[in-house]
Amino acid sequence: MIPKLIARGDIVFGLSRHPPEASEMVVPLVGDVTKPNLGLKQVPQGISSLYHLAATVQLGADKDGSIWGTNVTGTENVIKFCLDHNIPHLFFCSTAYTIDDGRNAYEKSKIHCERLINQSGIPKVTIFKPSVIMGTRDNPFFGHYSQFGIIMMRVHRRAEIVRRKLEGTLRLPIIEPVFRVKANPEGHLNLVIVDKVAEAMAEIEDTGTYWLTNPNPNTLGQVIGWIGEFILVNIKVEPEFKPTPLERLYQKKVNGFSPYLQGDSFPSHLKDHPAITKEFALSTLTQAFFAIDSGK
Repeated sequence: MIPKLIARGDIVFGLSRHPPEASEMVVPLVGDVTKPNLGLKQVPQGISSLYHLAATVQLGADKDGSIWGTNVTGTENVIKFCLDHNIPHLFFCSTAYTIDDGRNAYEKSKIHCERLINQSGIPKVTIFKPSVIMGTRDNPFFGHYSQFGIIMMRVHRRAEIVRRKLEGTLRLPIIEPVFRVKANPEGHLNLVIVDKVAEAMAEIEDTGTYWLTNPNPNTLGQVIGWIGEFILVNIKVEPEFKPTPLERLYQKKVNGFSPYLQGDSFPSHLKDHPAITKEFALSTLTQAFFAIDSGK
C-alpha cells in the first residue's frame, strides 16, 4: 500500500507497532490503534486522510477478546482521532463477508465497525470490502487459503506416519488414501490478489463502499483440489458424508473455515483482476510452506 501512495505523490505517516523504515516520503510513527490517540504523544499536522487497515483476522471464537478489542475498540479510537485532529477522510478496510449479522466474531466486529464509521460524522468515508486475500512472491501474505492448506498437510503428515507403520508391520499393500472435505464443490471461493487490492485502495479516492473482490471466482472444487495436488493426497469435495476419524479430526481443526466452504457471491469493483490459476495457487502454498518450515 505504501509504495502505491508514494507513487501518487503522497507523504505517508506509517503508524504501526512495528512501523516501516523512514524515507524521504515515509515518516514512521510507533503507535497502536487499541490505545487512546492511537498511542501518539505528538500528532503530525496537515493530515488529509487516514487509511485504517489494522485488524485481528481470526475466524474462530473470540476467547481472549482480542478480535473485538482490536477491531472495534481500535476503530472507535481511529474515529475519535479523525474527529479530534480534523482529518476529513477516513478509508476503512472491512471485509466482503459482512453477511446478515455475521457468522463469527470477526465478521460481527467488521459489521459493527462499518456502522460506527457511517454514523461517525467524519465528512468523507470510504469503505473497502476485500474477499480472501492471497499474497504474491513480491508481497507474501500468509492468508486463510494458505492456512487451510497447511492444516490439511499437517493432519496428513501425522496420519501418514501411523499408516505407513501399520502397513509395514502388518505387511499390507500400500494404498493411496482418499480424503473428503465437506464443502459445496460448485460453490465459489472468492480469492483476490493482495497487489490488486492495494492498487485499488490507492486509486479510489471517492466516498462510498467498494467491493475489492474477484469478478470471476474459482469453484471450491478447484481450489481445494489444488491443495490436494500440493500435498499429494486424492481429495474429494462432497456436500455431505459420514467422516472417518481422520476426516473428523480435520473438520475440527478447520471448523472456523466451515462457513466459507458453501460458496459465496459478491459484486466487484475490480474489473481487471487476473484469473487465479493452479500455478499461482500452488506457488502461494509453497511459499507459505517454506515460511513455516523456516520459522518465519
